[in-house]
Amino acid sequence: MSSMLPDVEKNQQQDVVAQQTRDAARARVGDVRQQLAFLCHDLRTFTGNPAAAQRLNTSVYPHFIGPPYLSEEEAQFALSSNVSTLRGAGTAQPDGGSGAVEDESKTLMQFLEEGLTSLMAARRNKDNEEKGGGRDFVLCTSHDLAPLLQEACGFTKQQFETRAFKDAYKGWEKGLRKANRKGKRIS
Repeated sequence: MSSMLPDVEKNQQQDVVAQQTRDAARARVGDVRQQLAFLCHDLRTFTGNPAAAQRLNTSVYPHFIGPPYLSEEEAQFALSSNVSTLRGAGTAQPDGGSGAVEDESKTLMQFLEEGLTSLMAARRNKDNEEKGGGRDFVLCTSHDLAPLLQEACGFTKQQFETRAFKDAYKGWEKGLRKANRKGKRIS
């Protein structure tokens, strides 16, 4: 009987370690989601927010997913994560979001690329039907990329209006300004 106790204790320790690992992964996804929410907010509001416009104009990362919003490591994690992971358990789909099951297994990068490609194809088709084609299309961050990112992460429009989000966003901006003043340029 006493020989079974070490096995039971070992199993309990393994369970604790496994739970801590799951908790750490959830926390990482939560942190990345928060930063992606800040990016989404900047994409939606940059015309009236000079600081957001400056952050976006200096970004050299695909779809702006990198500093100052995410570290390069976090950006890689986000872009390679499945949409289902970024949406998290129990998140509502944004207004108009399809939330299709086939989208759940796509990585964020695949989701964004396919969504933007679809938008461009639809615009070209519409232009060809209406005017005979030949028009060059430019993607708009606030009307094209922001809604796709919002859908990919399962953010609702109301989420950006909460006091908690606004306070977190202001704190994040303050932290960026402070880091930039100290020469630890983030953006």
